[in-house]
Amino acid sequence: MKGREAYPDEELRRRIMDFIMAAGQTLLENGAEVFRVEQTMEIMARSFHLREFHVYVLTNGIFASAGTAEISEVRNVPVRTTHLGRVAAVNALSREIAETNMSLGEAEYRLAAAQRIPFPKDWVQLVSGMGGAFSFAMIFGGDLRSAIAAAVAGLAASGYLLLCGRYSLPGGFQKITTASLITLVCILLCQALHTSASHAIIGALMILTPGIAFTMGIRDFVHGDYLSGTIRMIDALLIAASIAIGTGLVLSLYSLLTGVVVA
Repeated sequence: MKGREAYPDEELRRRIMDFIMAAGQTLLENGAEVFRVEQTMEIMARSFHLREFHVYVLTNGIFASAGTAEISEVRNVPVRTTHLGRVAAVNALSREIAETNMSLGEAEYRLAAAQRIPFPKDWVQLVSGMGGAFSFAMIFGGDLRSAIAAAVAGLAASGYLLLCGRYSLPGGFQKITTASLITLVCILLCQALHTSASHAIIGALMILTPGIAFTMGIRDFVHGDYLSGTIRMIDALLIAASIAIGTGLVLSLYSLLTGVVVA
């Protein structure tokens, strides 16, 4: 297909629908807001002359139909990660589709390329975790020794999360155990460095905080997507609760076994 047909036949309409659904799923599972997913899918449908297109998006699912509902599709999106590079690539693709006469075949090829954009290399994630923990510890009032302890804990946490991702461990378990690991490493290192552990623990835990989920929830509320906003806010609260459980568990056990209250 070199151009676009103003009145695509049924087979072509279904192909267009599959492409639009794949684009929406790519956006949703990589951290895009609900309103952005709906808007992008509607732009693509208009550009490819898919008439009577209607879409409803939740944080974990997409419902869409075209024509007089003779074409309808539902997609479950159970796994959500954060890869803003893929989101930006699909957004750029939608703009090009709207502004140029890009064919469906080329659009499908570009979408497949966007879906294959890799995550940052492992060493980049390790360095980011270490640098983020160091910086947050300094921001929250820690001294250089606390920041160094936080950096080591951030490095250990980032490596542990990479390992968990390879074995597809549940998200709640990952957050609880990672928070426990951070707290334990910070306590031991701060004791060795003769400095307070509280700033190191807080700084290192900041790399786990659900800032994106919380922000997305607020944006969904602002745009009137109350159900999606509620889901995202609950997700953020559950992550925060998991972090608190992991941290509190290690602090309680350490105080119980040693009789020393961590400060």
